[in-house]
Amino acid sequence: MNAFASYLEKLGNNFIVASMVPSLAFVIACLMAFDPGLAILTMFKGMGDTARLIALGVLVFILTVIIGFTLTALNTFLLKMLEGYVIPPPVRFLYNKSHRIHRQKAFNQRRHRDILKSKVRELEKFAGGDSLREAELDELGDRYYKAAADYGLAYPEDQADVMPSRFGNALKAAENYPGERYGFDGVQFWPRLVHVIPIEYKMTIDGVRNELSFLVNMSILSMTFSFCCVLAVFFSMWAVPGAGTSPSVYLDFLWVVFKFLSLAALGFAGGFFFYNASIFSVGSFGLVIRSAFDLFRLDLMKKLGLERPKDSAEEFDKWQNLNELIALGSHSLTFKKLDYRKEE
Repeated sequence: MNAFASYLEKLGNNFIVASMVPSLAFVIACLMAFDPGLAILTMFKGMGDTARLIALGVLVFILTVIIGFTLTALNTFLLKMLEGYVIPPPVRFLYNKSHRIHRQKAFNQRRHRDILKSKVRELEKFAGGDSLREAELDELGDRYYKAAADYGLAYPEDQADVMPSRFGNALKAAENYPGERYGFDGVQFWPRLVHVIPIEYKMTIDGVRNELSFLVNMSILSMTFSFCCVLAVFFSMWAVPGAGTSPSVYLDFLWVVFKFLSLAALGFAGGFFFYNASIFSVGSFGLVIRSAFDLFRLDLMKKLGLERPKDSAEEFDKWQNLNELIALGSHSLTFKKLDYRKEE
């Protein structure tokens, strides 16, 4: 028992939750849906009940582990695909259409935000002492705050960074957050920041990332199951031979087609559900990442041996300068020497 617990600990709770559970659900669903045609269970027909149960359990476990490790290895690729960096050729036109839609949405939301900001600035000039105008200014300020906050969570500031999906835009907005607030590239600095993040907060990040990976994997496997069901429709003529020779055989054929189409629709609905759930999860993940930069960036600056800035303006300039060094090195056009703090 201790050896098994040690193995699970070594394997990692993240892997169990994020990859193994979705893989197990996928394997069981496939066995239930396709085994009458694949005849997998007939391989264990000559065994006793206990031996057959053990053999089936081993088979399910092996398939689950293989698919689970595959999902783990492809995790970054799958996330990049959902973000919109990797575009499968068969659905490229859908990505392009979605990209145009999101660019237009981002433009409209940004314009609405900027118009509200202009109105607030204009009203501030004439609101002094007028209670009605001050009330209008408060209401307009609340609307502007909501519009600015909603845009900041949903889309990156730069129109050129808008991605083809809600999933990708939420992550891109989180990636760009430290650049807009503090002056450094979040993607470049994240591998450095993780070394100063306390273990308790790392566990929080892992928990949210776990949830996100679970939902993404469930979405991908649900869509894969749906695709397999559609393929099974085309291969059902081998499962029900002679469909056109007699009414009874034809009805059997229709039943097989109906079953697989129903399962395909169910898989598609599941994939759609889990994808939409992952969008909310990626929003939470983005907030946790933003908070990590807010809370621990000065610890990273100390770890890098730099003096603590006196104010936010100096901090922005210092991070921007360090970003030039790390991102471009000798190719930077604006890098200036860094002043290191004295050893304590």
